[in-house]
Amino acid sequence: MFYKIRRARVWLRRMKYSRGFGVQSPWAYRFIRYVINEHYPYYEYTHLNHEVYGINKFARKLCRLYFRVANYCQPNLVVDYGSSTTAYRSYFKAGCKSCNVVQISADDKGMNKINNLLEENPTIDVARVSLKGDYRKVVDELMNHVSRKSLFIIQRIKKNKETEAYWNELIADERTGITFDLYYCGIIFFDHKKFKQNYIVNF
Repeated sequence: MFYKIRRARVWLRRMKYSRGFGVQSPWAYRFIRYVINEHYPYYEYTHLNHEVYGINKFARKLCRLYFRVANYCQPNLVVDYGSSTTAYRSYFKAGCKSCNVVQISADDKGMNKINNLLEENPTIDVARVSLKGDYRKVVDELMNHVSRKSLFIIQRIKKNKETEAYWNELIADERTGITFDLYYCGIIFFDHKKFKQNYIVNF
C-alpha cells in the first residue's frame, strides 16, 4: 500500500515528463521511450519472475530496467556495487548473456576488489551503484575508467538530502555527459559528443 501511494505521488509530480514528452533530442527521446519506459512484455520477464522471487514491486521494476539497459548496451563488464541481492545480476545477465557481472560489497574490502578489477579491466561498460559505504570514492574511481559508450546507474538518488546533493554533483561533474533523473535512480552517459543535459523522466 505504501509503495502504491508513494508511486502515485511521484507519478503525479512528474506527469509532464512521461514517455519522452517535450524532449527535443531524437537520441534522448528514443532512450527514454524504448529503454527507460519500454512496456514491451519481453519473454524473459516471465522466466525471470520464476527464477527471481521474493522481491517487492519496486525492486522488480528496477530489475526490468536493468534488463533493458543490458539489452541496449550489450556490455562486456557490469560492476554491481553495494547490492544486497543477486536479483540485479540475474536481470543484467538475461539482458546480455555474454556479459560478466561482478558484484562488489559495500564494505572495506570493496575498494580493494575494485582496484584489482580495474587492473584487469581498464574500462567499465556498465556500473550500478548503491549509495552505501564509501560510494563517493567508488564512483570517482570508476568514472576514471569509462569510454564514450559507458553507462552508470546510481540507485536511490532521492533517498535524502545528501544523496540528492550528490546526484547534482554528478550532473555538474565535467566527466559526465547526458544524465537521466528517474527519481528512483539516475542514469549517466559519458559521450561528450552529445550536448550535456539532464533529463527528468517519469519512470
